Amino acid sequence: MNFAHCRERFRPRWPSVFRMRLVRDHYDLLRHPGVKPRSLLDVGATDRVHEGKARARFPGVDYRSFDIDRSNRHDYHDFRDIDRTFDVVTLIEVLEHLAHKEAVDLVAQCFQVCAPGGWFLASVPNVYTPGIQSEWTHVSTVHYLDLAGLLAWHGFEVVDAARVYLASKRHWLVHARLLHSLHRLMAVDYAQSVVMLARKPLR
Repeated sequence: MNFAHCRERFRPRWPSVFRMRLVRDHYDLLRHPGVKPRSLLDVGATDRVHEGKARARFPGVDYRSFDIDRSNRHDYHDFRDIDRTFDVVTLIEVLEHLAHKEAVDLVAQCFQVCAPGGWFLASVPNVYTPGIQSEWTHVSTVHYLDLAGLLAWHGFEVVDAARVYLASKRHWLVHARLLHSLHRLMAVDYAQSVVMLARKPLR
């Protein structure tokens, strides 16, 4: 199955980015009842910024970090050093920093280290939110349908998706309540990210 077909499979499910529910944190999707990991690999972990969140969400989880940047302390810096699989693999705001070929290869590597029946959580900046792509380290623009298609193309089953709005209660009230209809009419979003939860088949 080619990538374009994988991508278009999700258009009826999410014809608009506003058809995705709004959440306050990327990890909110890991509240899915089937997600009960004993191990978690955080890919692109930078300074292990998500470690505390992972341990709080899953007490006792075997958290491991991966990043090619050797200036920070990580468990892995190269996928060739990983000799095991993980119940959950996360890839938070990483793909936009890579060229297309590198992004494709990275998702393939994440698939390999994800255990059969395991979960994959991936997020990218929301291209419908103005200014979100302005960071100079961003190399690629990843549409939410591209993300869904990329996961499916590699063999993951996309289970859930949401828009992530990291904001104060006041901003939530203004944008998510008072101005939501206007945002939708103008096709200009306010949520910073799109996050998807996928599962690797058992076979």
